[in-house]
Amino acid sequence: MFRYLPVLVAGAAVFATQVHACDYCLIGQGISPLQTQTGAGVRVAQRYTLLDSIYAGDSELGNPGVTEEYWTTEVSGFYSVSERLLVLATLPLRQTRGNGELAIGPGGDPEREDITGDARGIGDLSLLGRYTFHTRHTLDSTTLLAGVLGIKLPTGSTRRHGDQDEFLDAHLQPGTGSTDLLFGVSVDHAQGRLALSANLLASIPGKGETGDLSHQFGHSLNYDVTGKYRLTPAASGSGANALFVALGVNGEVRGKEKLDGVTLDDTGGHTIYLTPGLQYQVAQHWIFEFTYQHAVYHDVNEIQLGEDYKLFGAATYLF
Repeated sequence: MFRYLPVLVAGAAVFATQVHACDYCLIGQGISPLQTQTGAGVRVAQRYTLLDSIYAGDSELGNPGVTEEYWTTEVSGFYSVSERLLVLATLPLRQTRGNGELAIGPGGDPEREDITGDARGIGDLSLLGRYTFHTRHTLDSTTLLAGVLGIKLPTGSTRRHGDQDEFLDAHLQPGTGSTDLLFGVSVDHAQGRLALSANLLASIPGKGETGDLSHQFGHSLNYDVTGKYRLTPAASGSGANALFVALGVNGEVRGKEKLDGVTLDDTGGHTIYLTPGLQYQVAQHWIFEFTYQHAVYHDVNEIQLGEDYKLFGAATYLF
């Protein structure tokens, strides 16, 4: 369900001035799928999502050959307006591909309809602000509490056609056609070589469209709990470069969608991922990271196509 998830990248950022205060204390340096960097900078990220499994509730069924793939390139800029307030803008460039459409046969088994197609284009622009309302520094630790508020604007197309000259499904369109409210909270704690973060980010979608029909995605909640460990340098501040490993658990909860005012019962559900990652920080300006999200649990409504895994890589330049 990463179809419109590019809007969720700003869940937990802190400021560069605070990062230098605790050197490589690990806070606000990415890895978490809901985190971004701090201070001022630009970030280019690449995401890939594969849906290649069929689920009924939490049970996996045989797949008759239906797949969906999503490539998303995100370009972000962020700036710390003050010690507590950071603003961020993210514009995704999306490429989607649907191979077959899931249908339910007379006996209740999944079947494949021969509907295919792909789309490329600019997605929906997201504008977010993050305010740190609590900061606590000690000699060996840092704790931060922050809130996130933002909006997603309908800048992407919703009228792309598939190979059969029909409008593509809403999830395969570059945009959603809706203006969405985004809000969340994050907690970060770093001590020594270890850092822990927990993030929540919710979305309340407005009414959009797909082709000539109205469409509205369900309310959503994304969350993660991530631990990050500094492999090198052994002592804080002992070197210009730093290498981190991370392991997180994150999930997505989605409400049911509506098409032309009718609730779609075979939409929405809950997916949980196990997410290992690596990150390399070069001097004071470059940060490179990679994560792999493997779906370990599905609980969907009715029968649906579900995620198998997601790949994420990013390069960030801090001014």
